[in-house]
Amino acid sequence: MNPESLIASAAINIGLAVVILALFSILKKQPSYAPIYYPLRLSQSQSQSQRHRHRHVPNSDQPLTLRRFLPSLSWIRRAYRISEDEILESSGLDALIIIRLFKFGIKFFVVCSLIGLAVLVPVNFNGEGHLAMTHRQVHQAVSHRSLDLFSISNISPGSNRLWVHFSCLWFISLYGVYLLYKEYSEILSKRIQQLRNIRHQPDQFTVMVREIPFCNEHRSRGCCVEKFFSKHHPYAYHSYQILYDGKEFQELLSQAKSVERKIEDLSKRSLGKKHNQTPLLSDPSHENSAKLALHEEKLEELHHKIHQLQSENMLKEKELPVAFVTFKSRLGAALVPNLSSMQIHFFG
Repeated sequence: MNPESLIASAAINIGLAVVILALFSILKKQPSYAPIYYPLRLSQSQSQSQRHRHRHVPNSDQPLTLRRFLPSLSWIRRAYRISEDEILESSGLDALIIIRLFKFGIKFFVVCSLIGLAVLVPVNFNGEGHLAMTHRQVHQAVSHRSLDLFSISNISPGSNRLWVHFSCLWFISLYGVYLLYKEYSEILSKRIQQLRNIRHQPDQFTVMVREIPFCNEHRSRGCCVEKFFSKHHPYAYHSYQILYDGKEFQELLSQAKSVERKIEDLSKRSLGKKHNQTPLLSDPSHENSAKLALHEEKLEELHHKIHQLQSENMLKEKELPVAFVTFKSRLGAALVPNLSSMQIHFFG
């Protein structure tokens, strides 16, 4: 290999990297690509006015200028300033792992480059390989500026200089293993901390089961759920909750809230008229008291109906063929079979 080939290869790779970075810098300024580059910021924006608060999010209302089509490097400086906690909060643990993977490569290959330039290149250049060459071959290698003088091929077989290569190889390998162990430990601790933060989310331990058959023996659907999961998932199953038709309950609750508001309005009106001592031909206080008593009686009646709907016998009549099944672990909830196989087992 000659230096010209090495320089050409490096120029091609650097040129491609510059072109890709320039395209990234230009595309991220376009409003049409905002959902790709700024999905979290846009999802957090509830209104158009909130969207303008994000200074770096492109907006279609912004004027079309030449600056939008010129590459910039300001995003690189902002990328270096962001902390791992911010990445974890905004993009999640998977994005943080990808970024740490790039950091791992930089740490590893920087050390490899330093060892290669500071130790291996001088050892190879001063090797005994050129002694086995004729004077003409050495002159040709130097005149053609061959890079073989800097490689391990310049060391003769059996030379003690090979121990330097062996030692450097061991050092680099152990350093790589150390970096892998360190990265794994830190990512594992972050994963455990993330699981601890979301351990109290019941939706991760719960699945919804539909089309539950009716048990004629117990006059309920809950026994089918209990029997199925106690038999097929005895160690992971925890409990279940049958869903009920709450339309009538919701209507009664809305009526009760409406009557309560009327009672509050009448009470405030009565108190206001008591403070006003202006003589009136007709005393409306008695009329308000009658309305207040009527509304209180109606409210009590609605409360009685609501309590009746919450009784066990009435709830059985309102049961729906749907239930929430809770498990002791996330793994138990994840290993539950699909709904179609559940239905087959239920009816079987």
